[in-house]
Amino acid sequence: MFRKILSDQWELLSPAVQRHYGIEDGEKITLRGELAVRHGKFIKMLMPFIRLTGALVPVEGEKFKVTVKNKRVGDTFYWHRVFKKDNKVYEFNSKMQQFDNDIVEFVGLSIGIRMGLKVISGGLTYEDKGYVLKIGSKLISIPLGLLVGKSVIKEFTTNEEVHDIEMEFIVNHPWFGFGFSYMGFFEIIK
Repeated sequence: MFRKILSDQWELLSPAVQRHYGIEDGEKITLRGELAVRHGKFIKMLMPFIRLTGALVPVEGEKFKVTVKNKRVGDTFYWHRVFKKDNKVYEFNSKMQQFDNDIVEFVGLSIGIRMGLKVISGGLTYEDKGYVLKIGSKLISIPLGLLVGKSVIKEFTTNEEVHDIEMEFIVNHPWFGFGFSYMGFFEIIK
């Protein structure tokens, strides 16, 4: 799916990022790492609603131990994320599907975020194209971005780092500023 969308750009991805997203139908891959989680003021106010969607880790902190299990079934890329810190566990699931030349990640309630993919310096960048509601096979744009803001997600490798994949997920709002971030690293386990 990712290879199809990226086409000629696929070969420009680092080997670790290719391993993560290049799994075939029926294959699984596990990543383990450590992330810092930050919330902006307006996201803290919205957290009771966000908790209902199961979309974000509801607490802030450093050094969350994170396990991500991905599997691919047909043209769907499934995510199972487990964040652990201070004997507490936060889990959430999502799935990514291709629509046109974009990826839509759904996190329950048939609400998804549509994202374009780009390869930049060997890394994969997801660029927010807005939120959608899936009704049957149709996607209907919804203005949730006015409330939440815009996301940019990057998975990359660097020559200076010893980890397989570095990761940044940052949400900023045009009026309220910083909203949310995950930042850290992962090792590919299998």
